[in-house]
Amino acid sequence: MTELTPYFTVADGDAFIAFLETVFGGTVVKDDRYENGRIQHARVQFDDAIIMINEASDSYPANASQMHLEVADVEATYAKALAHGATSLMQPNTRPHGARMAGIKDPCGNTWWVATPLT
Repeated sequence: MTELTPYFTVADGDAFIAFLETVFGGTVVKDDRYENGRIQHARVQFDDAIIMINEASDSYPANASQMHLEVADVEATYAKALAHGATSLMQPNTRPHGARMAGIKDPCGNTWWVATPLT
């Protein structure tokens, strides 16, 4: 395997992209839409990582995903996520595996485990 890319199917693609941009600092690098404006395929880039997105339809219903990512400041990321519509699953705390970690659920229902290593 040379690359692994998460692919999210969400009910509200624009809201999901706005969350990714605002909370995690992503940048849209592709945004293909159907004539009705629904997202057919979008890509949001974070440094050297990509997340792919499409908007749900009858043929492709929305589904919740779960991701783990390392961030520079878990407390700041957690606070920013809550300020932009996420709900708390776990407040930032020190975990036995050597990281500060928090859990959130984004406005589209996806779970994010965000961590800052303690090294």
